[in-house]
Amino acid sequence: MTLPELFAKLKQRPLFWLTLLALVPRLLAAFFSEGYFAHDDHFLMIEAAQSWVDGFDYNNWLPWNQSGTPTPTGHMMLYPGLHYVLFKLCSLIGLSDPEWKMVLVRLLHALWSLITVRVGYRIALRLSNAETAWRCGLLLALFFFMPFLSVRNLVEMVAIPPLMLSAWWLVRQAGTPPPRALLMAGMFAGLAVDLRFQTVFFGAGAGLALLLQRNPRGMVLFGLGMLAPIALVQGGIDLLIWGRPFAELTEYVRYNLANSTTYFNQPWYNYLLVLAGVFIPPFSLAVLFGFFKRPKPFAVWLAVLSFLFFHSLFPNKQERFILSIVPLVLVLGYTAWEQYREQSTWWHKRPQLWKGVMAWTWALNLLLLVPLTFSSSKRERVEAMLMLRNRPVQGVIIEDTVEGDPPMLPLFYLGKWDITQQFLTDPGTDIRAFADQVAPAPRANIALFLGTEDLASRVGRMEAALGPMQLIGQAKPGLLDRTMHWLNPVNRNVTITIYALYPGPTRP
Repeated sequence: MTLPELFAKLKQRPLFWLTLLALVPRLLAAFFSEGYFAHDDHFLMIEAAQSWVDGFDYNNWLPWNQSGTPTPTGHMMLYPGLHYVLFKLCSLIGLSDPEWKMVLVRLLHALWSLITVRVGYRIALRLSNAETAWRCGLLLALFFFMPFLSVRNLVEMVAIPPLMLSAWWLVRQAGTPPPRALLMAGMFAGLAVDLRFQTVFFGAGAGLALLLQRNPRGMVLFGLGMLAPIALVQGGIDLLIWGRPFAELTEYVRYNLANSTTYFNQPWYNYLLVLAGVFIPPFSLAVLFGFFKRPKPFAVWLAVLSFLFFHSLFPNKQERFILSIVPLVLVLGYTAWEQYREQSTWWHKRPQLWKGVMAWTWALNLLLLVPLTFSSSKRERVEAMLMLRNRPVQGVIIEDTVEGDPPMLPLFYLGKWDITQQFLTDPGTDIRAFADQVAPAPRANIALFLGTEDLASRVGRMEAALGPMQLIGQAKPGLLDRTMHWLNPVNRNVTITIYALYPGPTRP
């Protein structure tokens, strides 16, 4: 059977085969792509939830763990709350191994992400034809970054399925959406807001589009549907925790407005460059051309544009912030491009050119898909904690005199929350006095050296102050971490060397 014959057979049951094609790399990523991608997808989700299960609150989010006047910290609590429920169930059935708990988490995310592929295909079929919808579904299933990111705890990715479902209810019937469809579209948009507040701009764009289409009743119905899950879920959770609705939501908005330039301040066109890169040029340019050329279906298009417009104006830009609309940009842009290309005399005269573009896109895509699906992220930090998991750790000194910017330790993998952590960043520090300053709290009995630069002399200085140390091991960054650091040194991933302090029976 030739490759075209195989694809022709697969297209006889498109949803089934697209789901299966999407599931395979996501399952592989669930088992083999360990670690976490960014700070937020671990420390604001996994660490928070597990610490609650263990009777701690490592970041003091909950009012009963705060001293003085309790103050909301500005976090949407639905997503970490769902992890709390999952980890509580794991505790009840005796599953305590952090690596296997994370496999379970990634498996659930893999299944959740299949909604994006299935609904994306349906939207593409509504906007184009079966052939274009099939190719669009393949891209959603197998684009190189999708399996890897789909199994991460990135709230930007988790919010994609409800946004896709909201878009689907807006386009599933030709003409003006009926009242039930508008309510459903609004409810899914509201659920996305419960997961990530910034998706409110998607809903605002859809509502504005309905108003511009002279459908104020439809806008009201969409708005009511959107408000319902926000009021019930986010309002209800805040009412339960803080005694008043929208306490965390209000603080979230206040904090982000006050810190709009604290972290990053990128130019307005930054996200256009991200989209132009992530879809692999020159194919990406065709997608963007199609998206901006055809503002249809208007409600979905303006919803996506509104989200993109707000994020482009807001100074704090991180690449992952735009992920929530990436699949819809692909669906809208690609289907519009194919319609344009089929009607273009210029492209009709050059059929081999587009075939060459797609051959290049798929070749590079598959070249990136395979290693990324099997790549772990922040591996050295995870492995360092796993090396110490079965040791009597009472405290750690994190020695980072190389760059003076030590990262947080993923204590979820260590399984202990009440250890002392001391960050040694000044090479001129009196190490003995530094180690003793935590008294009467337990003194650190583990030292972590970040980076291998001048390692022997750094170890020697600590041994001269605290006595002989015993090497436990080294945790090294994986290929993905090293590549990310090479592409952008801001992504710091370095070898971590682990020593036991006072390895003898008594402290010197």
